[in-house]
Amino acid sequence: MNKNWYLVYTKSGRDKKVAAQLTKKKIENYYPLNRIIKIERNRARISFEPLFPSFVFVYISENEITTIRNIDSVINFMYWLENPAVFKEDEIETMRSFTTQFSNITPHKISVDGKERAAALREYHNDLNNNDTTDTIIKDRYKLLLPSLGYTMMAEKERLTNDVFKFNFDEIKSAS
Repeated sequence: MNKNWYLVYTKSGRDKKVAAQLTKKKIENYYPLNRIIKIERNRARISFEPLFPSFVFVYISENEITTIRNIDSVINFMYWLENPAVFKEDEIETMRSFTTQFSNITPHKISVDGKERAAALREYHNDLNNNDTTDTIIKDRYKLLLPSLGYTMMAEKERLTNDVFKFNFDEIKSAS
């Protein structure tokens, strides 16, 4: 049987419980979380929020769709052209890699294009003052394009000009 990734719509605030129920039933699922880092009084606070509230991805065959619909708090599947929408495995894996390596991710809606592939882009924003010899903060922006999902995800990493940047960007590219 051929398995695909589908997106399940849940009741508000019940997405985490649905993901736990799926895991308990040994149904592969992906519940993307956004690691939020806030600096308060010189201390970093880390919290986790759903990247897509009320949604959970499931990896199932078509004959398991009814089983998923019968799970408490599942409303329905997301549909595309009158069928449950199928998402590309490479997009799910790329999203997993992106959410693992970045925090404070901001999703943005775009038009859906099932023919395009996932892509990771890196932008440099350098506000260096030529007269300044002290360390300056550089923001590296990363953008992940998920065309079949209809989203891009943006993340930033800050570093000092003399810091060695240790992120392996090729790892995300290879996943797409």
